[in-house]
Amino acid sequence: MLTMTSARPGITRPAPKSFLATMDIFKKLPAAVLQEVEKRMVEKRYIKHDPIFLEGDPAESVWFVKEGHVKAGNTAANGRCQTLCLVGPQSMFGTCCCLGGGEYPCSSVAESDVTVVSLPMKDFMVLLARYPEISTALVAHISQRLRQSKNMQTFEQESVEKRILHVLLNLVGEFGNTIPLTRREIAEMAGTTVETSIRTFSRFEEEGLVSTTRGRITLKSTKDLNDRMEHM
Repeated sequence: MLTMTSARPGITRPAPKSFLATMDIFKKLPAAVLQEVEKRMVEKRYIKHDPIFLEGDPAESVWFVKEGHVKAGNTAANGRCQTLCLVGPQSMFGTCCCLGGGEYPCSSVAESDVTVVSLPMKDFMVLLARYPEISTALVAHISQRLRQSKNMQTFEQESVEKRILHVLLNLVGEFGNTIPLTRREIAEMAGTTVETSIRTFSRFEEEGLVSTTRGRITLKSTKDLNDRMEHM
């Protein structure tokens, strides 16, 4: 659940020299450029549920996940917290502001204990101007996020069960068949209540589609889940 409190500063230390080269978006940069960029990057640690930045905060940095997972979300018109996506290691977030606008359009919160690395937005914009391959990768990244958001909007009119199936299958790409999330967190992503989510997962478990333990959901067969969703 997104906590709408002031973003905490986190624990700050210099970013490790090797991190930037592990990311596909930067791998083709000359070593000298990587070293110069790394001097401007800062590593921070946040504990689970800590806000990293909030919707409406000045978009001063682009962020990268080193360890853990970060949840992006906003507050829907009905006041409910809506999860937009989850990002894991070697993924970017806070990038939509690169295409215009001086504020973050959503909040980002530590979904687990996380280590993130930030780069000042002005420095990232310089890289975009100098290296077209980074711009191309950024456009692909933002397009993917927009498709995910559009898919979620499309499924808003579907049944709760179908929305939960859609969320689970989307998360397979990030986590594999074992998803380290609770039924409450899946409920937020599917736009339903915790009670309805629990009932739905109980049916899935009875039918042998999933198993749940504290803070973890294991999918028995993605094919069976896909078949179930397609025939609803």
